[in-house]
Amino acid sequence: MPHLYQTVARVFSRLNLFCAGFGAAILFFVAAIILWEVVSRSVFGQSRLWVIEVSEYSLLFITFLGAPYLLEKNMHVVLDIVYDNLGPGWRRVATVTNAALGLAICATLTVVGIMVVIDQYQVGVRQTTVMTPYSFWITAALPLGMFLMSFQFLDKGLRSFAGEDI
Repeated sequence: MPHLYQTVARVFSRLNLFCAGFGAAILFFVAAIILWEVVSRSVFGQSRLWVIEVSEYSLLFITFLGAPYLLEKNMHVVLDIVYDNLGPGWRRVATVTNAALGLAICATLTVVGIMVVIDQYQVGVRQTTVMTPYSFWITAALPLGMFLMSFQFLDKGLRSFAGEDI
């Protein structure tokens, strides 16, 4: 692979690690506020309506921030029973095909997600919940995660096509 491509791949790798770390921090925060909610309800008889809403939105960010890192490290879901029983040539074909399909789907979701986020921002759409946040803040997780996933699928496809063992 050319030097420029390797540099870009390292930048994306660091970005994936940062996003995964941020997703893990969000997960820790959600666990902490749920623990506080349980203690608050049982000890003080008080409930905070925002805890459930924040934890719901957080699940979206945890998923889309962590998925590109997992794909980069080959920790995503794979049908190992099929893949492991393929010969080296068919394994390479399966990897390239999977990467091409993943890239096409993730790139499409990135573009559509960006269009939706822009539309929600321009219109000023808010969620109809207790906190009434702007929808674009929540929806923005999808194009960000799908953009990073697109690069990971592109990287996997190019490396497999070049004959690198992935």
